[in-house]
Amino acid sequence: MAGMNSSIKKILSGAALCCMLFAAFIDAANAADGVLPTPSGLIAENKIITDGAPLAGVIANIFALDFLKSDGIDVRVNETDAARGMYSLIYKTCDIANTTRRIHPDELAEAGKRGINPVEHLIAQDAIAIVVHPANPLKGLTVDQIRKIYDGTYSNWKQVGGLNRPIVRLQLDRASGTQETFSELVMKKRPVTRRTVTLLSIRWVKSYITTTPDAIGFIDHGLVDRSVKALLVNGIEQSAQHITDHTYPLGLNLYMYTNGQPVGVLKRFVEYAKTALGRESLRAHGFIPGD
Repeated sequence: MAGMNSSIKKILSGAALCCMLFAAFIDAANAADGVLPTPSGLIAENKIITDGAPLAGVIANIFALDFLKSDGIDVRVNETDAARGMYSLIYKTCDIANTTRRIHPDELAEAGKRGINPVEHLIAQDAIAIVVHPANPLKGLTVDQIRKIYDGTYSNWKQVGGLNRPIVRLQLDRASGTQETFSELVMKKRPVTRRTVTLLSIRWVKSYITTTPDAIGFIDHGLVDRSVKALLVNGIEQSAQHITDHTYPLGLNLYMYTNGQPVGVLKRFVEYAKTALGRESLRAHGFIPGD
């Protein structure tokens, strides 16, 4: 993770430097023509830039549509992963970092070095759904069985009460906040077997499951539909009620991070999840409003 974070820092640092140099060139050219430069900073009165985890980005897109309709505010949502979203905020290439996990200590330290003060905003509650193809007859698994599937102990569905078929394991890129949460809650830091297919997004995992009867993967609760089958975990369904009361064992939260306490339109955007309209939009798209 440290190596990847170092690469992210270099990429974003270079991108930020290019942006600053380009802006300086434009301002100098404008000054020569007697035109005053535009105010510096990312956030404009009617524009917001977000970056980070695709699932939290889905919520940002939902809110963006509401804000465009009601206020004419343009919100650009970049979907990368939680780590890149955090470093985009740290390197001032976005206004909001969308994540499925809390900020890491190394990210917080880097932010401090650069004068950035990441402020956390809980947007919604969610959960990791363990999903298989709808034709898979299995009803559920325990957390221990899921761990043993992913560490390679179990390689055939018959070993967990299913058909005599080989298990095809799917996971996400290690920069994914959902992958990190899965590692923490299910794997308990144990390594995933190398005989696992790594995909770049939850949508790819879901698509793979729909065409592969022997596959198992994990996606977020908000994306579960009839194209996949969500298994019970420890005998508990990943329903909104069980996620809210924390009885479902694989719960997670979705966050937005800003640099300092937001003001103006940015404040209204990150706090939209607390309003009646925002909560209604979350529920309409299968998400659970945060406490």
